Amino acid sequence: MATLMEKLDGPRTEQQELFYDLEDATAVIAWSVNELATLAGVAKSPDEAIALMKMGALLAAQQQKLSEYADEVKAGKIVRA
Repeated sequence: MATLMEKLDGPRTEQQELFYDLEDATAVIAWSVNELATLAGVAKSPDEAIALMKMGALLAAQQQKLSEYADEVKAGKIVRA
């Protein structure tokens, strides 16, 4: 196990940076979707709740796209030069 953990403190490659940036973005979007759902649950009006849920749905769709891009980067299908 110790040999697997060697050399992990060095600089990241461009590919790693891209992957982790995409992963971080998906995590922030997921948090935002949850926050919007919470706000929609306590909205002052049905129209406000619907608007918040629409924003959450749009963000969730973008989150899915970014997650797929991260998977493609990890698989080497998208390469940062």
